[in-house]
Amino acid sequence: MKRLIRCLFIVCILCFSVSPVYARAGGGGGGSGGGHPASNEDRAASVILFILGSYSLSCFEKYRRRYKAISMHKAMKKELKEKNNAFFEEMKMNREVTHYYYAIQNAWSDKDMDTLKQHLSSSLYDQWKTKLNWWEYEGIRNELSDIRLLKTMVVEVGDDYFWSYIEGKMRDRMIKGDEVTQDNKEIFIEYWRFIVEDDKIYLDEIRQEDEV
Repeated sequence: MKRLIRCLFIVCILCFSVSPVYARAGGGGGGSGGGHPASNEDRAASVILFILGSYSLSCFEKYRRRYKAISMHKAMKKELKEKNNAFFEEMKMNREVTHYYYAIQNAWSDKDMDTLKQHLSSSLYDQWKTKLNWWEYEGIRNELSDIRLLKTMVVEVGDDYFWSYIEGKMRDRMIKGDEVTQDNKEIFIEYWRFIVEDDKIYLDEIRQEDEV
């Protein structure tokens, strides 16, 4: 919201400070006039309406993407409140998930098995190691860049696990030899399951949005 207010303030200043410009042959108008020129106030109003409309559509799209997760999150918090669950520390868990997200994505792209082993459960680590070894044999690599985490929230909590909503975006390229076979930059939604062992969390499973 603060960003929107700053944009509107800048737009108003620009619109009211720029004088109308007319196209004329030799400085004058060629032909009959086509009505009154738009005033500074009219232009400012049009630009502001456009920005507000774009902002509203952006907010609606974000809410649409996150509706399922928000509903799950609210239901979870209500249930935990009724049970007086002391395990749930939302801010701390979100910070941990954020750290794991970037560490895991970078390690996957770099084939950094040591880092992956520190962040994955033993079963998931074995699966990923097998896949990366197979890709290496086939001459395939997965390059990730411009990695961003747009939103995360905890949606389910158990005694020794929790599920987190992951909304991310990155440049995801599949390359075989010297040929790019896939280049994806779309926003994606996943649900990550973390298990807790000896006061440390490990990523244990990833499900796509339509699998939840």
